Amino acid sequence: GKSFLAREIIKEIQKDTKIICVDFNKEFISKLIPAPLSIIGDTEAKSIAGKIDWINNELEKFGNLQNKDKIATEQSAIKGILKSEIQKFIDDTECNIKIFELPDVTNTTGVLDYTKYFFRVLFEVAKEKQIANCPSKICVILEEAHTVIPEWNFAGASDRTSQSLVNSIGQIVLQGRKYGVGFLFIAQRTANVSKTVLTQCNTVFCFQAFDETSFTFLGNYVGKDMVQALPNLKQYHAVVAGKAIKSNMPMIIDLTRKTIKK
Repeated sequence: GKSFLAREIIKEIQKDTKIICVDFNKEFISKLIPAPLSIIGDTEAKSIAGKIDWINNELEKFGNLQNKDKIATEQSAIKGILKSEIQKFIDDTECNIKIFELPDVTNTTGVLDYTKYFFRVLFEVAKEKQIANCPSKICVILEEAHTVIPEWNFAGASDRTSQSLVNSIGQIVLQGRKYGVGFLFIAQRTANVSKTVLTQCNTVFCFQAFDETSFTFLGNYVGKDMVQALPNLKQYHAVVAGKAIKSNMPMIIDLTRKTIKK
């Protein structure tokens, strides 16, 4: 299925591309061999988590009681740690794949803030390398993409922190391509994933599906005729459209792994 195909794509592109896997359920990365390490070291992750918890607790106070100077200092320190870890990975000539794991923070807001900081710094590092004329090719894999970049009506209209993260990733998707940052999104239903992000996809693989709300979006990519074929697709077959294939028209392809007899 979709996760297997994504792992096969990773095997090919990691030869000359830095891969960062975002898989909060750890089901996708558990099947990668060898198992990738975290892009953020344990000591650094704990330090960042502690700073985020302190900042969020401070922001809960009335404005006149907040230590704004220290908030700015801690935010700058978080970015500095992340920048150092990301640059270390990009400069590593022996490892091309790592994972982004969630830190041990005390609340959901902290988790989202941590993720938002990471993506913003990643974009800044890629941009700086491009300006310095030493660009890097980076691909971010988002497994179960709806958990990281949900459509606003699934995230909740009042969930400002979640929406802020979606907006941050959306900005990187829109601008990151020219700085060498690409994305591979894996999701069960496109209806649950931010359309701001999905509309930037150059290539789409559609496996068997029955969700009418997803068909409306996918119809713009593969055409209404192909969408009608999705419920009847055989196992391991997919409708593919986009720049990654040579055909100018959407195609139904068989992704079954073949055994070559000698």
